[in-house]
Amino acid sequence: MDEILDPLNEKQKEAVEHTEGPLLVLAGAGSGKTRVITHRFAYLLKKKKITMHNILAVTFTNKAAGEMKDRISVLSKIDASRSWVRTFHSTGVMILRKNPETIGYPRDFVIYDSEDSKSIVKKIMKDRGIDSKTFNPPGIADRILSLKDSLITPEEFKGRAVTDFDKAAAVIYQDYEINLRKNKAVDFPDLISLPIKILSENEKIRAYYKSLWHYVMVDEFQDTNNAQYQLIKLFCPLSNNICVVGDDDQSIYGWRGANVENINDFMDYYKAKLILLEQNYRSTSIILTAAHAVVEKIQGRIDKKLWTSSKSGEKITVINALTDKEEALRTVDTIDKLLENYDFRDFAIFYRTNAQSRLFEEELLFHNIPYKVFGGQKFYARKEVKDILSYIKLIINPYDRASLERIINVPKRKIGNASLDKIIKYAGEKNVSFIEALFGCENGAETGFVPTTAMKDLGIILKELNESSGKMTPMNFVKVLIDSIGYKEYILNFDEDGLDRWENVEELINSIKEYEDFNPDALIQDFINDVTLQTGSDELESDNGRDYISLMTIHNAKGLEFKNVFISGVIAGLIPHSSSLYSSSELNEERRLFYVGITRAMERLFLSYPETRLKYGSVERCLPSPFLKDIPDEFIQVEESYIRGRESVRIQGRYEAGRAVSDISEIKTGDIVYHRIFGRGSVIFVSKKLMTVKFDSSGVQNLMGNFISSIEVMDR
Repeated sequence: MDEILDPLNEKQKEAVEHTEGPLLVLAGAGSGKTRVITHRFAYLLKKKKITMHNILAVTFTNKAAGEMKDRISVLSKIDASRSWVRTFHSTGVMILRKNPETIGYPRDFVIYDSEDSKSIVKKIMKDRGIDSKTFNPPGIADRILSLKDSLITPEEFKGRAVTDFDKAAAVIYQDYEINLRKNKAVDFPDLISLPIKILSENEKIRAYYKSLWHYVMVDEFQDTNNAQYQLIKLFCPLSNNICVVGDDDQSIYGWRGANVENINDFMDYYKAKLILLEQNYRSTSIILTAAHAVVEKIQGRIDKKLWTSSKSGEKITVINALTDKEEALRTVDTIDKLLENYDFRDFAIFYRTNAQSRLFEEELLFHNIPYKVFGGQKFYARKEVKDILSYIKLIINPYDRASLERIINVPKRKIGNASLDKIIKYAGEKNVSFIEALFGCENGAETGFVPTTAMKDLGIILKELNESSGKMTPMNFVKVLIDSIGYKEYILNFDEDGLDRWENVEELINSIKEYEDFNPDALIQDFINDVTLQTGSDELESDNGRDYISLMTIHNAKGLEFKNVFISGVIAGLIPHSSSLYSSSELNEERRLFYVGITRAMERLFLSYPETRLKYGSVERCLPSPFLKDIPDEFIQVEESYIRGRESVRIQGRYEAGRAVSDISEIKTGDIVYHRIFGRGSVIFVSKKLMTVKFDSSGVQNLMGNFISSIEVMDR
């Protein structure tokens, strides 16, 4: 048996065997696009006898890269653990780390993550007296990082800034770049833009990489931004043996720079061969038909239609609820019934915005169904983990101001802001590192700065660890660091969650040990660089599969699959989002987002929408999403509201019988009623034409006119 080619269908096999010249593989959802990359890599190794280090495969997450290496090893029977299967950012780090002096950077630069960038922005705003209440620092930081992702320099942006926000951002952006240089640091966008600068300006280096990699492959190409695409072009082999695999129908990250037009440009620029992967191995044919009906309306889309050899499957259930509360109740009730035949992990509830999760969480809690909301704080963003990582960064790069400011009083050392400012000033005036500045000089009169005992003690620890960093294993290094600064005692007494925080530190040690086992020659510098490159999607994917219901935005669902999927809030203003209504490109992206949500479903798909929902405490009427009209009626079954004509409603965790009324005279003061919009309430006043009700969740409401059809009186 040929393990590389036999498991593939004809189109997948064609993509694997087409090794010479540019190739675009458009692979629909669930059609095996990553399989093509791994089998193609193994095919080049085994069948074409290409040396492993002459092949580069680029993807977006460390987890995806690791899984690809494992799969290539199994297929080729060759250890691929040291192959060039990397993320975009780690590829950029490699090029930058090898050639920093060509653009005036030191070899010992550190990498700042988004939190570090926000810290720098806050400091700049404080120094410049820019009001953080008027201009949100995280918003400014995000704007700067977005500009850098688009390769827009501070000077270019300054010339085009019009709004007050952009004018402030332009000033801060200039200072931000100066701070990075001074701290010998780079941020995430730099990991793409600086390698572009190196390769663009140095023909010798560019020629080296073009000759090093004879074959280049790119996974998830639809998610590339303009800078990433430009980097690919710069190291594309001289032979143009480049293969990109993606799906224009799953391009949903335009808001963070991804450009679906890169697919069309690739076709034109390289005159690439096109192979369509249309056989789906995940969903039923009804689900695939619905998905296609949504995206086929996008003009300029490369036409492909997913098909499957499996059964047609169940019709798509559309849940029509009167309120968003009822929508959540109906969703969880349905899950509760289906649990007779499925496990918790077989269900997912998707929504457009994170704020929609609350009602579903409440219902799941009531039903005692375990669940997890994805999108919370990531491990490496937790305080105690960030503290230790900042210490490591400062030890490795003693010029790292952001890390100094984070750890200077962690644990508490009574080094106030004034003393911190003197340390920073002294380092600048004397042109020394911050570690050296902690010692200062013996005669402090020269600068007006006399270092305290606490500063000197910290300086001794950091200096000794800096000198030992190349001689110790990463795990021993961090253990010595933690013991030296007394971090365990500090964090255990930090707050009521001290024990949990310490367990996170222990888990950090575990992760370092695992890294060390896999990379026996690695130093702490290598670990910190890899950690900084970790992504949110890595955490999401690695945690998937445990026994709970998954709740997440549709954006977070990309790349996942579940037997039963519930997409909630399928209303105009959410799907598509109101922010997209004035842009055809953004509206098209909303169609693709809905397509992604639909194609996560393997067996059953539920689409729900409320006729009303509470927004800022007021009742808002809702219209079904126009995308629902695109799905053929013969594939849909509609379930009407429980409330409309029902025999009972669930109130405060139990079911109570209710009776419909035809006239206001049937209602008395003190009656417990249920209103289809406002929920449960108690009648506090009734007249011939007016009723006042105090509702549990919406307060006192005066109801008049034709309201009777919305009311049921609960049996006592």
